[in-house]
Amino acid sequence: MIHALKLSLSIVTIAVIFNLALSISLYFIFEKKKNSKKIVEFLLTLPIFLPPSVIGYMLIIGLGINSFIGKILFRYFNFRFIFSFQGACLAAIIVSLPILYQGIKVAFETIDKAYIETAQCLGVSKLNMIRYVYLPLGYKKVLSATILGIGRAFGEFGATILIAGNIPGKTSTLPLALYSAIESGDYIEANKILIILLIFSGIFLSLYIFITKKES
Repeated sequence: MIHALKLSLSIVTIAVIFNLALSISLYFIFEKKKNSKKIVEFLLTLPIFLPPSVIGYMLIIGLGINSFIGKILFRYFNFRFIFSFQGACLAAIIVSLPILYQGIKVAFETIDKAYIETAQCLGVSKLNMIRYVYLPLGYKKVLSATILGIGRAFGEFGATILIAGNIPGKTSTLPLALYSAIESGDYIEANKILIILLIFSGIFLSLYIFITKKES
């Protein structure tokens, strides 16, 4: 159980850090490309409306050992996403990315344009605008979206079990460990995992309520 908890937290950390960087980058890359932005946002948001098992199956089709990309990765780099820690991270990234992106989009688009225009008139670079204008003014919404993303990645099950499997000590996150314990009839272990999941979920929810309350 302890290893499953450490694994879950590691995957969540990687997924959220990656998604924060990707979401901010994509927002500014497609900020003024309206047609391209619509397509990108459609694709980024689609996982919210897809069952996790569908996402997992699509990852198998696109990155499995018999797929075009999967064959190249395995042949030349001896690497595969299937049944791997990286596969579990990828599943968490995909299911939590829509939440992070939409949260960052709302955070940045609700900033008073006067601050942005002033920074532009002063010749502030885009990177410094992100550091000193966008993030300081929108950090509460970014933080609340981050916590939602953490909660979604932490509880991910369907996509993970399909692409990464349920390998103890390697890809078995807390939700998967709970599934294994129930399946094997070990309800004592299942109850322990359930308590841990409830504690962490409660912590994430409390943080989200605290931040959104301050924001309002």
